[in-house]
Amino acid sequence: MQHFSKVILITALSTSLWACGGAGTQSGSRQDSTATAFTPAKPAGTVQVSFEQDTDTPKVKIHFAIADKTIDKSFELPLAQDMDSEDLYRTVWDQPTSCYIGVLKNNRGTRYYHASQGEDGGLKIFQVGTPPEAVWHYAEGELGLGKATNKSKLTDHYKRNVTSGKIIADFIVRLEPAASKDSVQLYTEFGGLNERKTLQVPGGYAPKIQPTEDPEHCIFGLQRDDGFDPVLDIKVENAKLILKELGRVQ
Repeated sequence: MQHFSKVILITALSTSLWACGGAGTQSGSRQDSTATAFTPAKPAGTVQVSFEQDTDTPKVKIHFAIADKTIDKSFELPLAQDMDSEDLYRTVWDQPTSCYIGVLKNNRGTRYYHASQGEDGGLKIFQVGTPPEAVWHYAEGELGLGKATNKSKLTDHYKRNVTSGKIIADFIVRLEPAASKDSVQLYTEFGGLNERKTLQVPGGYAPKIQPTEDPEHCIFGLQRDDGFDPVLDIKVENAKLILKELGRVQ
């Protein structure tokens, strides 16, 4: 078998892992902040959120209605995986005609959208960078956005017999001890090719593998007390092993 060895430093999971601007926010990283007590407004309309997940370009679909006026918009977004739809988002009405929608991305950051009615009575929905502090505190604190754990059981050893292209072989992903206590070796194998990566693990985290509904796909990440942070997307596609980094806020 061919063998490759790489070293990756996981820097994306530091305590300052969140971004302003177009990236949205990173769930769970700002819980020590303080904010003025927030009371949601009584909605003058309705917001409905749905998802298209079984496509190459997952989408968030938002329906906003006030009185006899409605608007529908969809946005492409890499969604958090293996979670119930109701755990993927939260809505926060800060005014009767203004609602923020927070949606979990695959790196467990949060993308926010804003549905509102203008002075002319028209409705609009658009992506926002960072919502008002009281809004994201309420969504990610009181409403628990990002605190639900993924449904799949976490493990140290994943093995499935899969068919990809013309190859039928075991798809293996497992964790192995590394030379230092603050690191772990990630071993992956399929169809005669294997690869090892040495990954550093920050204090307070445990390295784990998360299965998905697709036997040709699993996720390496870091488990913490209140959740799981995906770091590497691992899959077999067209008879090839593909590893893609997920753990950075874009």
